[in-house]
Amino acid sequence: MVVATVAIGIWAVFLGVMLRATDTDDVQWARMTFVFASVEAVAFAAAGAIFGVTVQRERVNSAEEKAETNARDAANGRALAIAAISDGHPAAAPEAYSFDSEQAPDVRQRHADLARRLFPDLT
Repeated sequence: MVVATVAIGIWAVFLGVMLRATDTDDVQWARMTFVFASVEAVAFAAAGAIFGVTVQRERVNSAEEKAETNARDAANGRALAIAAISDGHPAAAPEAYSFDSEQAPDVRQRHADLARRLFPDLT
């Protein structure tokens, strides 16, 4: 940022020099315009960098917020999946998943409660 600002400042100073040198001879004017064109190209590239950084900063902040939210949701999803897998493990009373089991509502309710805690924005 500092380099870009300095480049634009140098361009502004050079612009002032060019405006004061309008009555010089053609050879010197041609040389000055050649140098001015190079300085101008660097200054405009610097201005583009400054504007680009300014515009991109907002987009980057937005993307970081979305990534943070998605990471939290992914971690919650993993927690929910681990709970469901552990409840579905053969050692975790497989009869709880049969339709005629008295434990099935408890397991479903436990999963629903866990999902509500992990994803409160969905309820």
